[in-house]
Amino acid sequence: MSRGLTELLCMSADDKLELVLRGIEDTGKSCEYGLLLGSNPDVAEHRCEWAARLYSAQRAKYIIASGGVYHEYKGRSMKECDFMAEMLVENGVPSDAIILEDGAQTTKENMILGGLVLNRKTKLVGVDEIMIISSPWHMKRSLAIAKCFLPRKIVPFGSPAPFPEDKALWLSDAAHIQILDNEIRYMKRLEDNGMAEKNSLLDG
Repeated sequence: MSRGLTELLCMSADDKLELVLRGIEDTGKSCEYGLLLGSNPDVAEHRCEWAARLYSAQRAKYIIASGGVYHEYKGRSMKECDFMAEMLVENGVPSDAIILEDGAQTTKENMILGGLVLNRKTKLVGVDEIMIISSPWHMKRSLAIAKCFLPRKIVPFGSPAPFPEDKALWLSDAAHIQILDNEIRYMKRLEDNGMAEKNSLLDG
């Protein structure tokens, strides 16, 4: 039986974290294209380090750095895709393996515009899968949104960056607990709007 949002938000921080991360793991799969989802520089740095490791391990041939929101980075106002490209290069990804998508303002737009960039590059010929690269707490709803808004022929799968070692911070810090609350709200909205199968995100 599906739980209501109020009940979900009244759970302990430990239960919220378990719910958001449940079923999220790196399967070790590879494909030609990885879609790296943008965020603020602190979060993006962790994602970019992981994306670079995936590239180095030959698990993704190209990284699509997606994000058009501006943030302050090293004293400059830059779009997410641009500072993520810098981070990727700093971590050993050659610039010719990085594809920029500079318009997305939301996770939904990451998928729509990321798919558009991919179509313009490949005409989607031979592209049957795409690797979604993001933070582990962001992955569950990212995959649900990807299934709705990427081109139908492309099957998304997740490769979440490793969860930070300091789990205690997520269980005690108000800002981190707020992130979990926001993810639960987003996921509940996806279920309620029919963008994910009932119970697949929050009770599965």
